Amino acid sequence: MMIVGYAKFSKRHPYFHLFLIASLTLIFLISAFILIEYETIELAGVIILIGSTLPFFAKASKYKQQYLSD
Repeated sequence: MMIVGYAKFSKRHPYFHLFLIASLTLIFLISAFILIEYETIELAGVIILIGSTLPFFAKASKYKQQYLSD
């Protein structure tokens, strides 16, 4: 149900969806850089957290393409 709700939300508010995806990507890249450069293991949690949201966005995108396309 949450996937359907987010798919509808991202259809109604595409700019906010783009901002959310871009900010998550930027946080992921910065965390990966710091993890590699400075070897601080604390940021591995951030990478795992962001990586765990990928299936959610993938399922919402698939639902949006199948049922909410114009």
